[in-house]
Amino acid sequence: IVHFDYSTVLYYKALVEHLGSAAKYQLLGQIFSGQKISNLDVQIPAIKGKMGPFTYYSFVMQPEQLLKIAYVLHRTNANNDYDDLLPSYQRLIKKERLQSVREFINTGNFFPNSLVISIDTSRSDLTFDLAPAQFNQNRLMKMGVLHLPQIYQSAYIIDGQHRLYGYSDSEHVE
Repeated sequence: IVHFDYSTVLYYKALVEHLGSAAKYQLLGQIFSGQKISNLDVQIPAIKGKMGPFTYYSFVMQPEQLLKIAYVLHRTNANNDYDDLLPSYQRLIKKERLQSVREFINTGNFFPNSLVISIDTSRSDLTFDLAPAQFNQNRLMKMGVLHLPQIYQSAYIIDGQHRLYGYSDSEHVE
């Protein structure tokens, strides 16, 4: 059971006015945080690399898949002071920017640049299946299939939230 007090309801009402239908992904992520998303199988071709002690992955995926597992800084992550919640959120996502991104996408354009995300592996391990040896001659990078977590709020959007959430109300959403 999830309980929302009146100020939380007001917050989500304001969030819908601010983000439009993209707010549903924040709401679902908050309600079902850590739970498995049924009927979501995210297996994507990827390149696995190492930079110092860190492992990173480079991949392409459909925005509608990422929207289900992604989240941006949410008020409960920022602070517990309900009076200042929306202003702290607005610094992350600007309503006008979302509208311009939607218009850009709806006129047949796209963004060839990357989003940067951090994948939470504390609740679910990432699995990476290596491609055949002939594709993996490089010592620093390996090709294969990455299995992303099928869990709400498992991908924190570090950069690119306007592009991702702008897509959510575009004409191209399936």
